[in-house]
Amino acid sequence: MQPAPLHPRIERGFTLIEVLVALAVIAIGLVAVLAVAARSGRVDFELQQRTFAAWVASNQIERMRLATPWPSIGTRDGKVTLAGRDWHWKAIVAKTADPDLRRVTMSVATAAAPDDSITQLLGFLGRPLSKPIGLPGAGVVRHNPRKGGK
Repeated sequence: MQPAPLHPRIERGFTLIEVLVALAVIAIGLVAVLAVAARSGRVDFELQQRTFAAWVASNQIERMRLATPWPSIGTRDGKVTLAGRDWHWKAIVAKTADPDLRRVTMSVATAAAPDDSITQLLGFLGRPLSKPIGLPGAGVVRHNPRKGGK
């Protein structure tokens, strides 16, 4: 039999201070991850807004291109709904050096903040032709058995 040690055996583990420091480091890391996730969501929303606003601008310029009569020089605006959201657009039609060409600057904002433009698109509109031009041979092709066609 051996005598009992003079000093009792000390169990080694983590102290309360060490545990608190480890928790603080983990908490700081989690806060950083949450901040990045929130920023990513915000950037995603802004990109979505810009994409929809660009579509609204493009659609409005195409509507002007297809409209009759040719748009007059000046400013016009309106509201439209796209992707379940209301948008406000403003078009500035200006003349160019070519009398048969008009410059259109289309600005788009949300309907809630019409003065805060999200995107701006520049387009050009040519004067519509007075009568359509047909392409030679663009008519209906019919089979003519007398000419040897198959």
